[in-house]
Amino acid sequence: MQKESKSYLSIFSTRGLKFILCAIISIGPNTLFAQERIVTMLEDGWKFTKHDQPNFADIGLITSEWQTVRVPHDWAIYGPFSANNDKQHMAIAQDGQKEALEHAGRTGGLPFVGVGWYRKEFELPQNVQNKRTVLQFDGAMSNAVVFVNGKKVGDWPYGDNSFYFDVSE
Repeated sequence: MQKESKSYLSIFSTRGLKFILCAIISIGPNTLFAQERIVTMLEDGWKFTKHDQPNFADIGLITSEWQTVRVPHDWAIYGPFSANNDKQHMAIAQDGQKEALEHAGRTGGLPFVGVGWYRKEFELPQNVQNKRTVLQFDGAMSNAVVFVNGKKVGDWPYGDNSFYFDVSE
């Protein structure tokens, strides 16, 4: 009986998944000869929600009510905008301000906090099964936690830089 090759990828980030570009990279045995490398881009067909539930990483979760997005995706730009988001009272010395004034902050009034979940369902091609497989992300906003087939494979607390996880098992 052939092993099921369907994979479910779930990611959540406490500040959202601002810029993500996923690739599965499969590499053959480590030899002195040329190695085959297959890259599959996973940009389209992601499911997204700003809700948060403990079962969101589970296999078979119904996501029909979730928004379909393409990555890179920044959920903060959809608002709602509020001048109270990240409002700051301070004097900006570089602008010559001597006393504290109200400023919109670093986010320009965008809702920059919260949890966002992204899910992607895909099948591994036959020619990459049982080979080294890496999921590479090119810039989740911050605090990304990655699940494959319902199991946590790693987390990345930093924002806006590349990271990867070996998910060969």
